[in-house]
Amino acid sequence: MALNPQSVLAKLNSSTSERLSTLNYLKNEVIGHTQRKEYWLRHGLVRPLIVIIAPAAFGTSNADTPSSFLTLPGTLSDEDNARLQALQLLSSFANAGPAFLPPLHAANTLPAVLSDTCLRSQHHQIVLAALRVVQDIAAAAVYASPSSPINSAYVASILFSDDHLESFHHIISQRTSDPSNSNAAQISIVAQLIKDLCHDARHQSLLVNCGILDALATKLAGFAVLEGQVLPGAEVIVGLEDLEDYMPEPTHPATGLDAVLGAIAAIISDSPFRACKLLCSPSILAVFPIVDVDPSKSPVSFCGPMELPGLAPTKHLDFEPMNLLLPPTFPHIINRTVYPSLGASREGFNRNGRSASRLHSNAASRTQSEDAFVSSHDVEGEEAESPLIPWLITLARSRTGTESLMATSVLTSLFKAGFSYKTRETNLSLLVVPVLSSMLNDLVETKKKDMEAASVLGLIEEAPAVLARLITDSEPLQKAAFESSTVKTICKLLKDSHDPLPPVSKSWPYNRTLSSTDELHPSCRLGKAAGQRHHWVHRVKVREATLKAIGALATFKEEYRKAIVDQEAIHYIVESLNQTAENPVSVVIAACYAVRMLSRSVNILRTALIDHDASTPLFKLLRHPDVELQMAAADAMCNMVMDCSPMRDSLVEAGVVEVACEHARSHHPSLRLSALWTLKHLVLSSNIELKKRCVEELQSGWLVRLICDDTEDDALFSAREKSGGQLAQDSLDDMDEDMDMGVSDDQSRAWLPTSFYKAPSTHTHPDIRILRLADSKLEVLREAEVNFVRKARHDDLAIQEQGLGLIRNLIGGACSSNNPDSPNDSTDMIDYLFTAIGQDRLFQILASKLRAKVLHSYSRRSATGSEARVLPPQTKIIESVIYILVHIAASIPRHRQVVVSQTELLRQLAKLFSSEKREVRVALCHLINNLTWQDNVNDAPACSQRALELKKLGFLNKLEALKESDDELDVRERAKSALWQMKPAY
Repeated sequence: MALNPQSVLAKLNSSTSERLSTLNYLKNEVIGHTQRKEYWLRHGLVRPLIVIIAPAAFGTSNADTPSSFLTLPGTLSDEDNARLQALQLLSSFANAGPAFLPPLHAANTLPAVLSDTCLRSQHHQIVLAALRVVQDIAAAAVYASPSSPINSAYVASILFSDDHLESFHHIISQRTSDPSNSNAAQISIVAQLIKDLCHDARHQSLLVNCGILDALATKLAGFAVLEGQVLPGAEVIVGLEDLEDYMPEPTHPATGLDAVLGAIAAIISDSPFRACKLLCSPSILAVFPIVDVDPSKSPVSFCGPMELPGLAPTKHLDFEPMNLLLPPTFPHIINRTVYPSLGASREGFNRNGRSASRLHSNAASRTQSEDAFVSSHDVEGEEAESPLIPWLITLARSRTGTESLMATSVLTSLFKAGFSYKTRETNLSLLVVPVLSSMLNDLVETKKKDMEAASVLGLIEEAPAVLARLITDSEPLQKAAFESSTVKTICKLLKDSHDPLPPVSKSWPYNRTLSSTDELHPSCRLGKAAGQRHHWVHRVKVREATLKAIGALATFKEEYRKAIVDQEAIHYIVESLNQTAENPVSVVIAACYAVRMLSRSVNILRTALIDHDASTPLFKLLRHPDVELQMAAADAMCNMVMDCSPMRDSLVEAGVVEVACEHARSHHPSLRLSALWTLKHLVLSSNIELKKRCVEELQSGWLVRLICDDTEDDALFSAREKSGGQLAQDSLDDMDEDMDMGVSDDQSRAWLPTSFYKAPSTHTHPDIRILRLADSKLEVLREAEVNFVRKARHDDLAIQEQGLGLIRNLIGGACSSNNPDSPNDSTDMIDYLFTAIGQDRLFQILASKLRAKVLHSYSRRSATGSEARVLPPQTKIIESVIYILVHIAASIPRHRQVVVSQTELLRQLAKLFSSEKREVRVALCHLINNLTWQDNVNDAPACSQRALELKKLGFLNKLEALKESDDELDVRERAKSALWQMKPAY
């Protein structure tokens, strides 16, 4: 470094030949030398490099540079050569680590590199060099310090903006047949960037709307063409359906299959809508057509037109050739079980009704009643599964490493969204889960030998998370994972993530600062923080992924939970509940999820969890400023406050009642729902003093509001109405735009023909039958998934259900500290609620829950009120209402008489004897039993009067009908018991 830095930098603005020689000198000077990079950065090298890369951004131009038409095609002009070398220098600086990110950011490096000058260059070398700069910056951002504003989320916000997505779409859509393989390398880098950075729902939606998911699907289908795994006769059916233009060319082997699969998995995530967008991509339909084939005829004979892949498919075709790629498992059994309606995802629910597939509860999860809204749009008849599903299973088994893992990730998204046969669960348990478990076991062994292998570390970070998503809410898949010794491997990885870090090797001191550097331009100063160590970031990712896997494994079976305890993992799980620099928010949320699943075991609740004092860090999290952490802690706290929990009393003394009631008044519907779950469990079988304390702390008026008002729906409607007229509709459109992740209401139809389906030769909507059907199906799924009004109603219904459940537990199973069997406590609690809420008001609320609700109208079409929509009563809410009445009727004769006097309420109940839900009919039989119960001889006249009133309202005939003709044995027996008690009474 003997040359004067200023004279060297001055040559960058000199003639082209001097500029090129100077850039070449600088490359030799800094590449591989971190201290020299700092030296040249402090002397202002970055900004001149940006000027060379994107001169238009600084209002400069290189007048002495020959025009591009004077150069031979395919050769670099001097200006382009200078741009290429400047990009290579920037890539070297980005490679130096997170400390170099602030000066690169201050020089506007990303906008310059992402400009059309680089990404739309006619020279593939420049495009590839620019993408490598972006890739290196994104890689450095992963290790940026938590306080740094230049992190992965920031890089993603720059990359996935409207200004640059078109360039990325252009790159991915390129042909990969060039001899240099440059296009394949470009596609791989862009796909890898999407895989690593696309985690936000808005970005996922933008990538779908601009056609990138469709372009990635085309490359994926091209791999099937490359392998010769196109369905037999596909070219014939494609010709009949006018899809010839969408049959892709073979994707070049140099294009990373793992990157393409990873990008697709990142975009579709857990969205049924985006999963369907993948399956309905024209290239996927062309390579993997769904059509009935007669294999006995030659040439191939088709028994009907091409079909779309179905949500919850039940139509098994006579001949499905892609299944021939799979090894035989159990005999194929056609299961024509009724599945959820269109728009429902394959997420099971545990015994208390909460989905285990989320790390925290979601008030917007689908309810059965809301499915009725989309039932009118359901595709009539049975639908078949896409052949892409068995092909992905084949990839997961035949490929290795990241390719196998990413194929499993895409397959998991399609399976959880409900686009596979129910019988595929058996295939996954026998063919995929063991492969994934074996991969994890092998990775642990490989890591022992080579702790620095980047590929091994990356797989260890991702594999447990993919496994967790796959087995969540599925007992067969959890069983397959358990039998593959996954518990031992996962717990070992969790424990290893808490081991001390290896000593830091001596390296260039990033934190070195000079007093004079504060006077330099920001593009000439290193960041003050050196960033996080690679081993540290790796361990945090592994910790989060393994905690998710432990939670998924512990969902159902006591045997699996016990195995986790036997591996001595509880200490590390509880340790992960403490938010520190070592445990960021994502790790703590995953730990809360694991504790929530483990605490379903009474044995573990009373032993391992109390031994490790799990309730203390959880209670602290309830007051954490981060709402996501509050919700996760509240979900885990639900089981901690059950009557079987030894931690219940200490939590009450610590103030869990006050905190839960405070959360129940939160503006966040999900937090309100979690708080109500906690309160509902807390008051179950508790003494009357604690129950009254909960009501007083929550306030009876707020309890009425929770179970009576449609808070979220009314808030949305008020936001529209308060401005009035067209302005109000515009306000709603704005809210719709936020919920639709960037797609306004007026554009809701436009994106389908113009953005999603981009034919090779035209940008207009093709007049193709199968694509028109896909448009309609996708629009229904999109509406079901992103409708803001629907989400508000989901929130309201879920909160009302749990509010009614709280009242049910308040008046049921009450006991005093002196006499747990005393019935007087239930009586006192009922009277207390009658006083606090108002007896007439309480019964009015209960009656209103049994009536259909007229919904607010938000659409322009129904603005005049001529198209009112009605929401029928919800099954779970009906059940809660009936059991509240059952508990009241189980008290003293006076309370039974109060219930019988509610004529309008009983008339509503009489209509429910024909309910298709067994639980409702059983609850009604319990209610009649309690209402006609005779306490003693003195109660006989009143009991006869109650029975007579019920007979007049038609309850006797309803019970006789249940006894004689109900399909359920339990209902018939309950009806028989109620009749036996009711008839003698009158």
